[in-house]
Amino acid sequence: MNFYWDGVLFALNIETAPHWPALLHANHLIYELPGSLLYHALGRSVRALYLLQTVNSACAAIAFYLLSGIVLRATRSVRAALLLAAFFAFSGTWWRFATDADAYIPSITLLIASAALLLCEKPRVVSAALLHVGAMLFHQLAIFFLPAALVVLWRRGRRVQAVLYAALSGLTTLSAYIAAFRLQSGAFSLSVFRNWITSHAEDVSFSFNLPKNLAISLRSWVQLFVAGRPSLVRYFDPLTIVLLVACVAALICLAIALYRRTRLRIAIHDRTLFLFAMAWIASYVLFLFFWLPNNTFYKLFALPAVILLIASCWTPGANPSIRGAALPFVALLALSNLTFAIVPYSKPTANEAVAFALGLKNHLASGTNVYFWSFNTDDWFARYFNPQTNWQQAGPAASIGDGWLETTAIDHFSQTDPGWLKERTQNSEWCELVNARHRIRFVRLQPGHH
Repeated sequence: MNFYWDGVLFALNIETAPHWPALLHANHLIYELPGSLLYHALGRSVRALYLLQTVNSACAAIAFYLLSGIVLRATRSVRAALLLAAFFAFSGTWWRFATDADAYIPSITLLIASAALLLCEKPRVVSAALLHVGAMLFHQLAIFFLPAALVVLWRRGRRVQAVLYAALSGLTTLSAYIAAFRLQSGAFSLSVFRNWITSHAEDVSFSFNLPKNLAISLRSWVQLFVAGRPSLVRYFDPLTIVLLVACVAALICLAIALYRRTRLRIAIHDRTLFLFAMAWIASYVLFLFFWLPNNTFYKLFALPAVILLIASCWTPGANPSIRGAALPFVALLALSNLTFAIVPYSKPTANEAVAFALGLKNHLASGTNVYFWSFNTDDWFARYFNPQTNWQQAGPAASIGDGWLETTAIDHFSQTDPGWLKERTQNSEWCELVNARHRIRFVRLQPGHH
């Protein structure tokens, strides 16, 4: 129930967009289109949010399969492939977003597919480039996979193919963006197109505070693997008790394995895979060090490369030992994320904004008008989980009929027409979620005087 807010907006767009070009967005150009096709193909019988979650889960399973295949070729060990793929699948942030609605999982799955073709004995460059194009059309951040693709082709002496890959992936993606821009705007202006393709939320930007960036980047990279909020855990729940006991057991096994093996030998056994993974990781580390360094889910784009980096240092043919540290480490990671993230996040109370939006069903009758001044993230939840309501952009106070005002409209009229607001809301019903994390307010309007 701890839905990612962008996923709720994607689902809302799919269910309410008047025409399909409205579903195109510069940051994740085509992500909403497959969801829209599936939603309408099923006759709107299932809500778009749950369809997007299902698609993400399927993509995550495909990603597991493809990544384990790459690792198997490098390690020549089925056990090692399954273990490292499990490390990938049970990483906290991947696990969470793989069961949510977002553009990251399909995009990363396509990157892994592209990597699989590039790492073949005879690279299938055109197919790999087109898969990379698909990844970039699902999310712009996939562009930083390009250095890794070029590194692996260049190292293998396929320099003409490297140029072909760069040209094909770049020109095809650019053409798709130009076509989408023209569909939405009806014309083409280079300056407007540049602003559109680089658009982002107003509250995000580059940061060049190096000490601060370093600290929060390191924390964010750790959170990529270990997720959760201990404050949400119900510690006296029987399932939680079982999981905590399992966590302790895995921790003890890990400690024993580390005690028995005091030295860790690291050697690069597949230099091409090592350089490929390093280039993949480095491009994202460098960009995300300056762009939203505290953002953990953007770092998902480098997660497959971390697994491939480990695989490149794995002794070919060596199976993970039952007495080694790798197995209890992955088990501890999985159990910890299950205990402190996946299970608690499945509860309706995990996301207060979602719980509040669900609770509004008891107050907002079918056909109720809700007036907003600006449509913010809290409104996305409230509107999506209350499809029985009609949301309208608020105009002058005199034009407001019966219904409810939400937070931004209340704030606006409290500044511009406090007398009218007091008259229309005196002794009215209020629904509020106001604390350190949220400020969401809804008030029922009294009938106006005409």
